[in-house]
Amino acid sequence: MRIGRIEIRPAGAKGLGVFALDPIARGECFEPQPVFELDPEDVPRIEATRFRHHYFAHPERDGQGVIVLGWLTFVNHAVPPSLELDWQRDARVGWMVIPRARRDIAAGEELTIDYNCPLWFEPVP
Repeated sequence: MRIGRIEIRPAGAKGLGVFALDPIARGECFEPQPVFELDPEDVPRIEATRFRHHYFAHPERDGQGVIVLGWLTFVNHAVPPSLELDWQRDARVGWMVIPRARRDIAAGEELTIDYNCPLWFEPVP
C-alpha cells in the first residue's frame, strides 16, 4: 500500500513494515499523525487483544496510552532507528506525532523507530 512517499509492505519475519519510496534527507519531517488518547481503563483491555503491540505509551502520563491513527503504527523497531518522533499537543485537536528522519534514508530502506520499552520479541535485523 503506497501512501505518499512511503509504502507499507511485508518485512519478512517482522510482519508488515514501512519503506521509503524515495530518498529522505536527514531532518525531513513526514506529515503529522493524529493520535487518539486512551483512558486509563482502556489500556488493560487493549493489552488483552492482538492490538497490544500497536499502541504507544502516552507522551506525558505513565500508565496511559495512545493509538496513532496512521502508518506509524506499522513501523518496526530498530536500534539505532531511522526515525525520531516529535510528540506535539495542539490545543484544538489534542496530541499528534511527527516522524522525522534521524539520518539520510535511501529509497527502498525500511523506516524504523526505537520502541523505548522492554521488547516482547527477539529483534530481527
